[in-house]
This record gives sequence, structure tokens and C-alpha cells, in this order.
Amino acid sequence: MIKTIAIVHYRVGRTDGVSLEIEKRKQILELLGYKVKLISGPVQKRADFVIDELEFDSDEIVQIKENSFQYFPGEKKEIKKLMQDIQYIANRIEENFLEYNSKEKFSAILLHNIFSHGRHIAAASAFTRIARKLPVPFICTNHDYYWEREEYQQPVNQEIEDYLNEFVPPSTPNIQHICINSLARQALLEKRNIDSIVFPDIFDFSQPKWKLDSYNKDFRTAFNIKENDIVVLQATRIVARKGIEIAVDFVAELEKQKFQLVGKTLYNGRKIDGSSDIVLVLAGYAEESAITYLNNLQDYITGRGINARFIHEQIASKRSSGKDGKNYSLWDSYVNADIVTYPSLVEGWGNQFIEAVFAEKPIVLFEYPVFKSDIEQEGYFYISLGDKVINNENHKELIQVEKNMLNKAVNEAMEVLTASGTEEKLHQNFTIGKEYHGYHRLSDFLKKAVEKNLQVS
Repeated sequence: MIKTIAIVHYRVGRTDGVSLEIEKRKQILELLGYKVKLISGPVQKRADFVIDELEFDSDEIVQIKENSFQYFPGEKKEIKKLMQDIQYIANRIEENFLEYNSKEKFSAILLHNIFSHGRHIAAASAFTRIARKLPVPFICTNHDYYWEREEYQQPVNQEIEDYLNEFVPPSTPNIQHICINSLARQALLEKRNIDSIVFPDIFDFSQPKWKLDSYNKDFRTAFNIKENDIVVLQATRIVARKGIEIAVDFVAELEKQKFQLVGKTLYNGRKIDGSSDIVLVLAGYAEESAITYLNNLQDYITGRGINARFIHEQIASKRSSGKDGKNYSLWDSYVNADIVTYPSLVEGWGNQFIEAVFAEKPIVLFEYPVFKSDIEQEGYFYISLGDKVINNENHKELIQVEKNMLNKAVNEAMEVLTASGTEEKLHQNFTIGKEYHGYHRLSDFLKKAVEKNLQVS
């Protein structure tokens, strides 16, 4: 009999890093012979089962988050109501999941960020109780811990502090916690005395290389980008911690120096002339909670006078055409890019970094902490934006890197874009990425983790 495995997250089937990691696990588990069911909240694509209360941007969950971490009067009656609200949502999640489990009879359950995220703490107690009721292994990948994010640093009262200590994350015998970097593993051990396994992001390096084809050859035309333009791709979601204003500064400075590229041929064969523009392409979507940041970013782009395209409405995890028009995959944006910016200030690991490595594109990168602790040592070639930011003097809500560091990155980028040895360096990046982060590593890991736990459950 084929065993069925559940994978649970707040959202699935989108282009954010967690959704992409879930898709990889689904593919590999199916190749190993398991049936896989995706479970999420209602903002999703291709979920097998939806639990409405898993949506972290719903009014009820946002209110719980704000009352737990931002401001709360602390009156006894209000605190009791807050804890009751958390319990109510947790009960609804538990009831819905257990009803679905009674039908599917899951042999193992994979959770993503359910036990670590500050945006939806009610889900944590729901799945803790589920784990204590079901005699099956829970393999829980914690991409982000609430204590890593500034907005979750101060729980508002002792009741919430106690709740977090018990459930976010919990210590339960049939729960195996997975961290995606060594810094998170150490913090979990220090804060909760919970041991965990480190397993970073991976990518399918054995798939056919992304290339121009009959489907994506009109990508540039669709977004009003000329064939001789230089496309700078920002593939991440639009949230403040991605530091996208640094990419805006990079493009603005590159535009100033564009005259040095006129008449030259890029490493990929594209010829630059006087009519070529530098175009920043933003492929990711903005969460509802990031609308203020999006507005600030759009104003900043206008102020700096750069060419930018927000294309997320026509970007999906997979290609699709229908009555609503043509959607390109996220991978199509890499095919049409000449260089990739990755100015994230904080990352659990770095999906878009490894995507750019696979696509063999030059990467302009801010050296965020996990990159320095876990990734840099693998030996990649990249263009550095340094590891320090300062406040933007004219836009207090935004940040920037020091001018000399930005200019250094722009000068190096111009050299890399036109150097004869660039393709060789990018292919070496590919070789390194395949060795450390290929699907074979995740396949071996899941096979051992799931089958070992199934034997003892």
C-alpha cells in the first residue's frame, strides 16, 4: 500500500522561497513512491486541502499577531480574551486537519514554519496537539524563527511569553526539527534546548538548462524591454528585509556609467549601443503587510529616475496561458536577465541565490549573515555590496550601502558583464552549487528522515 505524506504551510504553489522548497520536497517524495498531499490556507495554488484559519493575513490572525507582539493594554480581561482567541483558531485548525487525516491516514507529516513563525502563533499549538495525538513522525523545517525578526522581539506579556516557550517551537518526541542554517540551529539550542538538524535549500541541477524557447522568446516584448537593454533581475518577494532599494541604487549608478558599455558585447552575446537602457525587473509579489514598503519603493524608483518593471502579475511558479492571458514562470525571468541582484539583509538561506547560480548569471549580493556563515565558504564567484548598511539620508524609511561600496560593485559589474572569462566563472558556480545543493542531497535526506522515522513510529 502506498503511504501518504502531508506537507503543510500557510501558502503553497506560489513563487516565495518556502513554496518553492515545498514543491521540491513533493517532487522527490513522489519519485520515492509516496503520495503527497499539500495543505495550506486559502491563498494558494494547487493545494489538496485548504484550512481557512491558516491564512496569516486574515483579520483575526493579524489581530492576534499585533496583540501578541506590538501593543496590548495588558488588562486581565483583555489578556484572557487574547488567549481565548488563540485557542479558538488553534481548535479550528486542529479539527479540520484531523478530519482530513481520518480520510488520508498520513504516514508522516512535513511542516514548514508552523512552529517558528511569529505571524501565526495559533497554528503552532494546533499542530503540537496534533503531533501528540498522532503516532506518526513530524518533520518540521523552520525557515524563519520569530526571534530573528525585529517586529517579534518583544512579546507583550508573560502569557504570550509562556505560550511561545511551549509551542514556538515545541519539544515533542515525534517532532524532528530542521533548521536551514547553522546560526538558527545554535539559537534554537540556546533558547529552547532543542537539538535540530541543519539542511539548507537545494535545487534541481539535473533539470534541462533554462533557455530561450518558443514560449518565453517574447518575454522582453511583453514587458516593453528592448533586445539590447541590460536586464537587472530582482527575483525576490517585495518585503523590506530584501533591501530592494539597494538594487535601485545599483541600477541608478550603473545607468550613469552606461556610456562605458556602449559598443561592447556582453558575456552572453548581447550587444550594447546608445539606445540600450538599464532595466530593473522585479518579478516577486508584495505581501499585504509590505504595501507601505512597496509604496516607498515605487516612490524611490520614480525619484531616482530608473527604468523598472513590476511584472509579478504575469509571473507564476509554472507557465500558464488562458483567458486571463499568458503567465511566465519565474525561471523565464532568469533566462531573459543579464545580471541578478540579491541585496537581502536577512535570509534563512537564499533561494534566489541558488537559482541565479543554476541560471549561470552574475550575482550582485549583499553579504547577509547566513551567507557569510554557511554559503561563502563553498567558494562562489559574486559581486559584493559589502555587509554593512546605513540609513538613507533622504528617505528615512529606506537603507543603502556606503557609496564607495556601491561604486565598487558597479565597476566590477561592468567588468564582469563584458569580460571573456565570465561564462567560465559562472559555470564554476554551477558546478559548486550542484555539488552542495543538488536534488541528490535532499533525496538522500528525505529518504533517511522519513523511512527511519516510519520504522520507529
